[in-house]
Amino acid sequence: MVKALSVAPRKLQRLGLSSLVVTLPRRWVEAHGLKPGDLVYVIDEGDRLRIVPAQPSEARKSYRFDAYKLAMPQLASAALTCLYVNNLNDVVMDLKGMGEEGLKQLKQTSMRLLGLEVTQLDSERASVRIVLDDSRADPKMAIKGLGSAVGNIAELLRRASSGEALGSDEVEVATAELLKYQHLIMRHVVSSVSEGVIDTRVQGTMVGTAVLGVVGNVLLEALRLAQRWSLRSSRVAEVAGQLRDLIPMVSAMVAQPSVKRLHEASLTALSLSAWLEDLLGSSQDPKEAAVLSKVDDAVRDLMIVFSAILCSAVLSEDYLHAEGA
Repeated sequence: MVKALSVAPRKLQRLGLSSLVVTLPRRWVEAHGLKPGDLVYVIDEGDRLRIVPAQPSEARKSYRFDAYKLAMPQLASAALTCLYVNNLNDVVMDLKGMGEEGLKQLKQTSMRLLGLEVTQLDSERASVRIVLDDSRADPKMAIKGLGSAVGNIAELLRRASSGEALGSDEVEVATAELLKYQHLIMRHVVSSVSEGVIDTRVQGTMVGTAVLGVVGNVLLEALRLAQRWSLRSSRVAEVAGQLRDLIPMVSAMVAQPSVKRLHEASLTALSLSAWLEDLLGSSQDPKEAAVLSKVDDAVRDLMIVFSAILCSAVLSEDYLHAEGA
């Protein structure tokens, strides 16, 4: 049986110079036990808004996680990432038998996750708390941050293949930045799904950011090969420089889909792909060719991101109309 919708007309009222407010139906407010200062989520569904009350009782729940049952500190560390992505706060992790290595792994992981605190309680327990306020976080900024992190890896490849010596921790920092933004965006996606927000924009964000993360990891592989072989190649450097400039444009479109900008970026990517094909065909250095091949893989992966952007754009912009509307 479909529940009948209750429609309550409301007039918008002005608050200050640039804000509009609307009152909520009294019965709905009382039914959810809301009071001034409580948090609600306003969900943009394109042609309508949906308001979902936050659930403070769940947010205050505390948990015990039997990390020792995973046997390996590395697995316990990976589990910490899952807790973070799913916003499970105030968790005491039981590290029975894992010793200092278990705590060390947890702290190393927490450094790659924004807003996560790990505190040692005793020799066999650690407290995990998320201090990130998601209500104030802008997913678009996180997506652009991911693009910046991937673009920075391309820049490191450009510098390395130009013969420049990289700092001892530059690659490590770049990897940590990539992981930080990937998991921050995953938190947003999981939160949206749990709130029932399954629309084309969330789907586009899921695909676009996931593949953009793959691009970052492929470029990291290219960078490590270039460093291992002490490769000096002006051709790799030039291609990496062009990719560095393209990636932030792509991440901006994942955050805010646009067919017009997508057309411009696609032409640049197609030109870059054709150039890479020529370079691979003419390269006489197998090490240079191996690195170029990795960069070519990264560009091909970007094409998948373009498809996700296009789907989000044409379904959310003024392209699709219902018959009779």
